[in-house]
Amino acid sequence: MNESQRSKIIVALMKREGGFVDHPDDRGGATNYGITQRVAVDHGYRGSMRDLPQALAEKIYLKTYWHAMKLDEVSVRAPALAIMMLDYGVHSGTKRAGRQLQEVLNVLSNNGRRWSAIDIDGCIGTQTLVAMDAMFKLRGVNTGHTLASTINALRLAWLVDLARRDVSQQAFAQGWIDRVVRLEKDMYDFESDTGRNGASEERRGNRHGLV
Repeated sequence: MNESQRSKIIVALMKREGGFVDHPDDRGGATNYGITQRVAVDHGYRGSMRDLPQALAEKIYLKTYWHAMKLDEVSVRAPALAIMMLDYGVHSGTKRAGRQLQEVLNVLSNNGRRWSAIDIDGCIGTQTLVAMDAMFKLRGVNTGHTLASTINALRLAWLVDLARRDVSQQAFAQGWIDRVVRLEKDMYDFESDTGRNGASEERRGNRHGLV
């Protein structure tokens, strides 16, 4: 994925996040472009969150989320999955997003029979990428869609449960759900633009189920 494509993904994420918000029930406090005040301060910003420069927000997303989650490596394998993981990591934390990916890969490994199980530490590294490669080799490149959609579904269930357990968060539940549902379309539209979803029959692998 080139720099222009990566920038397009980050700008689209900032649009989903919206501008300045300071809701009294939001645990993150004041945010702008989805960046919390604590994260902005950690990156040297000392001004009002209302005035956070968009260019700085892009840099924060790139360093703290995209590179931290090794999404350049993920995007080479499955652009839609990288887009989904970025949105999940920003919204709910990079470790939670990473753990969810690892848990799904472990379940689909059939107890380590298809590929080696991964340590569930939330850090996307060599083990996770090797497991993804093994899954794609077995199932074909479009398996990235399976991973992305499965994790999105689990994310929706977790958000609903979070709002059920903590009624103070129910003010945000509809926005959370709308965001994740829209993301499903956005990530596949982007992959279509890159030409990645037009895989040949030879690259699709075994279409009759995992073995």
